[in-house]
Amino acid sequence: MKQTDARPGGARWVEAARSAKAWLSKPTDAQLEVVRQAALSMNDVVPEAQREAWQKLLRGLDRQDDPKRRERIEALVRACALFGNKTSTPKQNTKSSQKPGTGGNPSDAELPALTWQDSVDRLPGIGPTLRSTLEELGIVAIADLLFAFPTRYDDRRAPLSISDAIAFTKKEGNHDQRVVISAVVESSSVVPMRGRRAVRLVLRDGGTKLHAWWFFMAHGPLAIAKAGVTILLSGKLGLDEKKPPRIIHPEIALDLPENRTVVPVGPRLGAPPKLIRKAIAHALMSGVKIPDPIPAKIAAREKFPPLDALLRETHFARDAAGAPIVPSIETRRSALERMAWVEAFTRARERQQGEAEGGKATALGLPIDRAASARLVAELGFTLTPAQKKAISAVSADIVKEKPMRRLLLGDVGTGKTAVALAAVAQCVAAGAQAAILAPTTILAEQYMDAVAPLARATGAAIAMVGSGAKSTEKKKLEESLANGSIAVAIGTHALFRESVRFKKLGLVVVDEQHRLGVAQRLALSKKKGDSSLQPHLLTLSATPIPRSLALALRGELATSHLAERPKGRPPVKTEIVSRENIAAVVTRIREACARKERVFFVAPRIEVDAEDDTTDPSYGATLRAKELAQLVAPVKVVLVHGAMPQAERMAAMRAFRSGEAQLLVGTTVIEVGVDVPQATLMVIDGADRFGLAQLHQMRGRVGRGDRPGVCILMHDEPMTDVARKRLQILEQNADGATVARADLELRGAGDLGGTRQSGVEEELIYLDPANPPAWLARIDQDARAIDKSDPGLTQAAHLALAHFVKSVERALIVRAEAG
Repeated sequence: MKQTDARPGGARWVEAARSAKAWLSKPTDAQLEVVRQAALSMNDVVPEAQREAWQKLLRGLDRQDDPKRRERIEALVRACALFGNKTSTPKQNTKSSQKPGTGGNPSDAELPALTWQDSVDRLPGIGPTLRSTLEELGIVAIADLLFAFPTRYDDRRAPLSISDAIAFTKKEGNHDQRVVISAVVESSSVVPMRGRRAVRLVLRDGGTKLHAWWFFMAHGPLAIAKAGVTILLSGKLGLDEKKPPRIIHPEIALDLPENRTVVPVGPRLGAPPKLIRKAIAHALMSGVKIPDPIPAKIAAREKFPPLDALLRETHFARDAAGAPIVPSIETRRSALERMAWVEAFTRARERQQGEAEGGKATALGLPIDRAASARLVAELGFTLTPAQKKAISAVSADIVKEKPMRRLLLGDVGTGKTAVALAAVAQCVAAGAQAAILAPTTILAEQYMDAVAPLARATGAAIAMVGSGAKSTEKKKLEESLANGSIAVAIGTHALFRESVRFKKLGLVVVDEQHRLGVAQRLALSKKKGDSSLQPHLLTLSATPIPRSLALALRGELATSHLAERPKGRPPVKTEIVSRENIAAVVTRIREACARKERVFFVAPRIEVDAEDDTTDPSYGATLRAKELAQLVAPVKVVLVHGAMPQAERMAAMRAFRSGEAQLLVGTTVIEVGVDVPQATLMVIDGADRFGLAQLHQMRGRVGRGDRPGVCILMHDEPMTDVARKRLQILEQNADGATVARADLELRGAGDLGGTRQSGVEEELIYLDPANPPAWLARIDQDARAIDKSDPGLTQAAHLALAHFVKSVERALIVRAEAG
């Protein structure tokens, strides 16, 4: 009878599902045949009502080159789960047979124990669609998901009332803090908004109201928030005297005892956070053992805590009584440090392998042409500082040799790194070789096209920009000119990495603002040397202070030059902190500067603000601000520059600003790096409290680059948090980039644990903090060499986890590089 066959049938359904999932993870013809045979063997246990549909599904699997094969096998997995449940015995549905976290699904209970290498779709709630989404984010295996550490924790154990939350937010320093609120739902509604629909909840706590908004059709809140129900909301509270207090896109849950807990909130992974938390909890409760990616001897030497306990504490910390708590800063930092070590190892290994390829390589010796150097200095039109002369001499001596130069040039904003780079390029082209200048942004690449004009006049070199927006015919002609050597200097961004870009005789590569570009990219560019067996020299420039241990471990530049002084006649830029309420006075300052025939930058934090976003003042958008200022400062011409503009429009706006046709440039942070207009004397940064200190220091450096003093006005909103005020005061009181970086580190302390910094010294870094390099970083180079010597392919059992996470880091770096 069916009752006696139920248990074997359930196990067989599980086995059929496993074979189908294996094909979905790695589709091969051999595995497809396993799936077919397993499915055929199930004919005798398929429910009678579904047998015809099952046979149709099997016939589909027999078709060659079936475009719907993946969909059919996904349907097969679902059918196995459905039929497996129907054929399970009552005994299997008892609580004693359930594993923690399985949700009582007997099919799941019969699956083999989870391993760290299993696909994430072995976890509850993660199907084929979500698996694909996670794969795009680099989360393929269960181990990847467990290493997606929480970025914050919402403590729901003692939620606030609406009135208490308002009082908390109004206190000095709490303006930007998240709150957890318990309140009763008064009403919920769908609000039409310009072609889309938003969801609004009105909540009440005594006589105080709160509006919760989701600016998309959010079915979850509508399903939970019925009138009269008490709910928990987690998010930032927005206060406006003219509107009810509001909270935008909060996390929501029913106010039940089991929901009054500590909730870890991780990075956005394209799925409801609750679902991701459930999957992670299931993996941890199932006892998944993840080998430590750091070899045991190294982990012991560096005193890293045990990984198993660390993962549990990071995701679901408990006190001695088993109650949930927010994990300590030390625990969270230790978790991130695990991946910081893997990242450092990956970079050191990548660099070592690249250097090994060209370790015995020779370079083209570029003899000094003193006449060309003298002509360049004359064309530059200013006197070089002693530091510039020293750096030029060091670089010149390096590139004369037949050993590839690897030199790092450090210099604060405005110390004249470009002049040093141009001197090296002049020596290169005077020797009959080609040079490539790699910039992180199109704006900076365009800037170089103007900056190299003295070089062109001094050497007669043909110079061209390699961009991504050129027509195919122009692109082909340009690439032919590079390949035959008729173009001596190529300037570009990531377009220089195109496979079709080749040089005839590449002698020098200059990488500007190198902190945005990885080691692999620089090595890839250095290989574009045409038929020559000689390696080009490499000069990298950075405006930010970098600890020597970081430079040596990750970059390998053994030679470093410092520009520690500004050119004569350039006093430090004066910095002022001004409330946005005083915008009228700021506009007056802009008019006065323009009346003196000076140029002005005005930086906005966003391109534009969505009309439905009632949390942000629309004037924070550069587009709207440019229109407003054009009216307020007329007849002064105003131009707009931002990253979403077509390249031709952006270039035209920059040229108008540089030439003086336009005196006021309104833009976003695309002007952060490299824009050099000597006539610019005033920089206004709107919403300065929303930017990182490194960004603010870079933008401030865009003014005062000529013979007139520069002023930077930092405009902020009210109220401003204590931390934001201190950060702006650091800039107000310090002009030196190294001092600013150190002060920023002291202010951030141990609390900056987001993992991925949105702004800072090394934007290419994921987990490493260059402002606070760990002690083990000094040993990473030696560790990477030892591991590579004993196990170059990372195939030994002790290195399997390391190999897995190295691939994850490599993929993340490639994604960042492609994002530019």
